[in-house]
Amino acid sequence: MRRFLTIVLLGVALAGCGSKSNPKPPEAVPSPVADTTVGQLTDTVGDPDTVQKSAMLSRDMALAAAEDYGPRTGKWFEGENGFSLIMSISAGEQQAGGEAGVGIGKVPEGRSVRFQITSRDPNGKRKELLKEYAADITNAVNGRLDFSYKMPEQPNVNYLLSVEMLSPENAVEDTLISPLFVPAHELNARLEVEQPAAGSEQTKLKLYNAGPTELFFGYGYAIFRKEQDGWMPIPDNRAVPAIGIHVKPGESFEENVEFQRKLEPGQYRLVKQFDGYMTDLKARLAADFEIR
Repeated sequence: MRRFLTIVLLGVALAGCGSKSNPKPPEAVPSPVADTTVGQLTDTVGDPDTVQKSAMLSRDMALAAAEDYGPRTGKWFEGENGFSLIMSISAGEQQAGGEAGVGIGKVPEGRSVRFQITSRDPNGKRKELLKEYAADITNAVNGRLDFSYKMPEQPNVNYLLSVEMLSPENAVEDTLISPLFVPAHELNARLEVEQPAAGSEQTKLKLYNAGPTELFFGYGYAIFRKEQDGWMPIPDNRAVPAIGIHVKPGESFEENVEFQRKLEPGQYRLVKQFDGYMTDLKARLAADFEIR
């Protein structure tokens, strides 16, 4: 029995040695493939030579122009009452066709709530009442009242979302106003790259926004080298900070461009993508530089 066990163990050891003598070959690293779209890219979108400002009013201006609404006393919508009553509310820039609204967590005894959304003219004055809804505790679902509205498709327009707390006599006791804005649906921008100094392993990109839509993007870029087969990507596996960046009309964003490895002499193209904030617009621009 002991002899049989020895033979079995010896066989297992030999099998293990045999497997080590024939290791699995390493997987081949795929070769870079030319990006056929890069050659079609330009360094501009739209007309970046003329600044077009957004029509969005500042919050303070929008509130100051809301003279058509009653008192903002803070009785119900500020302090402890505000935290317990307002569960959610839309504010600021909203995408065209998206839902904007407000949720009330509870309705005070004997009170009712009136919701409105109105469009405003360029000065913030009331232009049109788009939707109104008045409700009390009898309309609540699990004690909650919700009001929502599909934002219009018309771009570059200001709106106000309002909530009014009404007394048993239907008098306004407090008002909460939230300015909304549907951005313009147009991109005008330019991408530039500084020519690297001789022997330098870095350069700088500059993205200029001529408006009227705010640009939104993150850090990072892609670099391509011009080869006989087309624009070949330069591998870069470095992580970049996950930070959302906004660039308003008339402003620029600059980012340091560091080469992960020394680039051989030749023609290069830097590509950066961005979105129109709160729109479905996207753009991919390219700017060229040369390594001598």
